[in-house]
Amino acid sequence: MDTGNSQQEQHQRALIQRICERDQSALELLYHNYYPRLTRFIGRYTWRDELIAEVVNDVMFTVWEKAETYNHQCQLSTWIFGIAYNKARQALRNINQYSEDSLEDIALDSMLGIQDSGLKQLEQQDLLESAFKVLSPDQRAVLELTYFQGLHYSEIAELMQCPENTVKTRMHYARKALSIELKQHADTFLNE
Repeated sequence: MDTGNSQQEQHQRALIQRICERDQSALELLYHNYYPRLTRFIGRYTWRDELIAEVVNDVMFTVWEKAETYNHQCQLSTWIFGIAYNKARQALRNINQYSEDSLEDIALDSMLGIQDSGLKQLEQQDLLESAFKVLSPDQRAVLELTYFQGLHYSEIAELMQCPENTVKTRMHYARKALSIELKQHADTFLNE
């Protein structure tokens, strides 16, 4: 582990210790450190903007209430993202109306975005966001936690409470589905 990551982990562990002692300023610091990452993860997992703030707050409330249960056997980020994963899953269950957009709607949305905008980077982001929508929530979680949060498969397996091979399988099928979806979009654009 490099020194920067080690120092950051030590700082975060000191914050969790202060939270155990009911130091609200420590919770505020931890909240500000994790808010952008949690927002992205929860947004990608649920695809429901109205749930993001609520789930982030639920996660941080759980951190406040359960800080003393953090056993230091994994990185603090793994523990927090495990809470986020469970809270996001529960939020989707609670609304009981989760449905994926149809591929036709995704293609139409992407096409409109590309015709209306000359910004290549924005177009690529829209295309990737649309492609992500065809994945299951668990597949999106594995991709997000691996590529954007930097967690290892073993850490993801721990926080998702499943075998590491299940994480690998979800990653395999997520990559395959993304590849197909992105190829379809590329073919559509080339044929216009």
